[in-house]
Amino acid sequence: MSKEVSFGGGLPANVSDMAQALAKSAGAAGSAGSDSYMKMDRTGAFLYGVENTEVEEGSLWAVNPMGFKHGWTCWGNEEHGTEGKNMGEVMVPSTQPMPLEEDLPNAKGDWTKCVAIQLRCISGEDEGTQVAFKTNSNGGRKAYANLLQEIVTRITSGETEVVPAVELLSDSYKHSNYGKIFNPIFDIQKWMGMDGEQAEEPETEAPEPEQEEEAPKPARRRSRKAS
Repeated sequence: MSKEVSFGGGLPANVSDMAQALAKSAGAAGSAGSDSYMKMDRTGAFLYGVENTEVEEGSLWAVNPMGFKHGWTCWGNEEHGTEGKNMGEVMVPSTQPMPLEEDLPNAKGDWTKCVAIQLRCISGEDEGTQVAFKTNSNGGRKAYANLLQEIVTRITSGETEVVPAVELLSDSYKHSNYGKIFNPIFDIQKWMGMDGEQAEEPETEAPEPEQEEEAPKPARRRSRKAS
């Protein structure tokens, strides 16, 4: 057994109730306030932190099943002279009902649905970094719902390894008005337990690979300007 990451606390005793609440959140489609903020920019790159550090290609991120949130975010508009500014958020854990739109406070902007996922890097240069990925885009909310449903399926089937380790990818499509639009993909590579334990794979002997001259690796871009 190998211990790579632990979110602590474990799952609630009544995992059935948790699964139902998570499933409802996926159908309706944020995280700890101390986490670094992660986003996907207009080029499809995942960035986190105040310096917009670019996520290392091929790195794995463990998703906390108890770190899903849903709710609303308010972005300023031209009418109020607040365009481009975040004017507020109302987010709750996904095990709680989605806040009602009619209960939102008055704000100088437009309220839109928003979701958040808590992740922690478990490989590569960013290992140990914990972030909250937030998005209010249609593609982002769809990726949230798909990932949440995968976890719900594991819980309801009685699996104990319910923490997905994902690679952060993106795909794109051509929008008639806005051009190329990128959507996030949380590509599940393996599953782990809440305590960080992962079942070992059966050992198999593999043939020794032929030695090849290693090509120089390109320097990693560590930060970008906000887009």
